[in-house]
Amino acid sequence: MKPARSPPDLSAISDPVVRSAVEALNSRDRKRWFWLFAEKPRFSDDGAPREFAQWCDDELFGSATAYIISIDKAERGGLTFYASYHSDKWGDFQTFWKFVLEAGKISRLDVGATSY
Repeated sequence: MKPARSPPDLSAISDPVVRSAVEALNSRDRKRWFWLFAEKPRFSDDGAPREFAQWCDDELFGSATAYIISIDKAERGGLTFYASYHSDKWGDFQTFWKFVLEAGKISRLDVGATSY
């Protein structure tokens, strides 16, 4: 059993769609997460284009737990942020998350490991 963890401070993320995406990710709410995205969002992981739904199922909502520990730096109202991230599969590390929204849905997401 995992120890209880505090939700990250999301005050740096003023965009409600991105804020909702982080909340969905951290609560493992797969249905809500996918609802926030356009039908066929563009996606990359560490600069490599990936198939979005498969990556989400493998990395976020599969048997391993993954979540954002803290938002450490935000730009563009939180459309881009840098975070401490936990993955049972990969461990704890620093990541970036860059969102693009169109018509109220996330149309593009780029993520990756980084140092800041």
